[in-house]
Amino acid sequence: MLPATPNILLGEPLIELTSISSTNIYAMDQVHKGLALSGSCYTADFQTAGMGQHGRNWESEKGQNLLSTYVLELKQLKSDVIWTPAHQIGFSAAIALGARAFFAKFAGDETKIKKPNDIYFSDRKAGGILIENLVRGKDWTWTVIGLGININQGSFSSVAANRAAANPISLQEITKQNWDLKKMQKYLSVALTTAVQNWLIEGEEKTVQAFDALCIEIK
Repeated sequence: MLPATPNILLGEPLIELTSISSTNIYAMDQVHKGLALSGSCYTADFQTAGMGQHGRNWESEKGQNLLSTYVLELKQLKSDVIWTPAHQIGFSAAIALGARAFFAKFAGDETKIKKPNDIYFSDRKAGGILIENLVRGKDWTWTVIGLGININQGSFSSVAANRAAANPISLQEITKQNWDLKKMQKYLSVALTTAVQNWLIEGEEKTVQAFDALCIEIK
């Protein structure tokens, strides 16, 4: 039986930042310096150099969206497992499933995943995920999970100019209401935690199957 109410694995402690170049850059630096606590989440109101896939910029108005990076030390999941880069496929799928479940909770079943790990509502992009991993020798030791999810932003300037945010949409545009970002951050943490725990229980094959079932093709 899967856990109905997970013990928080991702999201505690929560480190709130005002303005920063990138939560992923900051979090990775904390890991390299030995200052990061596994499970921590670094959030920002604004990023001056927010990153998307393939080095693209991520557009977000100050204080309107979820900009967060979680860090996780793999040995904290299961200490008896030798974690290698081969495990990253199932883990990445689990994170995408968690982010999708979070957004679908409020936006509905039109929420899907565009490979490798973008969150879409119908044919419009609602969020993106950037996972960076730390590997020492053959061991996968830490993962840094960056998420940008459009919550309250009402308009986007980069619809035509920035392919990383092509045809974006926010939860506010879908539901016609504003959302409490602090509460939404907690909901996101629980959704990601649940997805990771499901992956640990069910394994890579079932996790990837669930991921594939929710994927759509966007031209």
